[in-house]
Amino acid sequence: MRFSGQVVIITGAASGIGQELCRLLARHGARIGLVDRNKPELDAFAEELRQTGSVCAAVPADVRQRDSVHDAVDQIVGALGSPDILIASAGICRASTVHDLRISDVEEIIGANFLGMVYAIEAILPAMLGRRSGQIVGISSMAALRGIPFEPAYSASKAAMSVYLESLRSELRPLEIGVTIVFPGYVQTPLLAEINGMMGSDMSSGRASTKEAAAAKIMRAIERRNAYAYFPRRLALSARLSHFMPPRMYDRVMRRIFSRFSISRRGGRM
Repeated sequence: MRFSGQVVIITGAASGIGQELCRLLARHGARIGLVDRNKPELDAFAEELRQTGSVCAAVPADVRQRDSVHDAVDQIVGALGSPDILIASAGICRASTVHDLRISDVEEIIGANFLGMVYAIEAILPAMLGRRSGQIVGISSMAALRGIPFEPAYSASKAAMSVYLESLRSELRPLEIGVTIVFPGYVQTPLLAEINGMMGSDMSSGRASTKEAAAAKIMRAIERRNAYAYFPRRLALSARLSHFMPPRMYDRVMRRIFSRFSISRRGGRM
């Protein structure tokens, strides 16, 4: 199996998709470097992996802080060796309206979702360039494909992540370093539960993928070194086709979809 013995660093490793990817990779024999800012959950999860015989190193870090990310990567490299794969999975989301833009939330989201990935790439890339091998994986979102009402900072951060990785890919491909950008739809994670609470209803209408199914799809994309991975298929098709909608039509569709959420009635209707 391709992952056996490989060193994989995963940010956002203590919950959600990142956590399930750790479990899958560990079962395939990878050596896992876990990074997350929630130290109690991170330590408990690392112990769970060790109990199954997995080799891992867990370092708490706030990915919004450049020095914290570099220190975490240095500690993991010291324990496990140079990374073969980086999976940038750490992410947060907040909901807001035009009547309360919450700029502090915007700064936090951009820091965690976009700059956190950039700092991690900065930390691991020199070793990959030196070996002329490796793979960088970014867990983006369908929200990156076109702006989602009430989630402007989240949409922007995921779009920035995707375009940044796409720009790197053209340079890295000749150097044998792969780039995989993942665009999941709704997945049953604590992040979705949190945003559902902010929006006032289930964003997925009960159709969210399980994190196990999501992780399995991402693993296949990583193993095949795919440039992109979109799922679920039907939502991905709709989201990608939305690029061809004129702005007025797209806005009308968004108003109809999001009118069921209580957030749409705060400070005036959409």
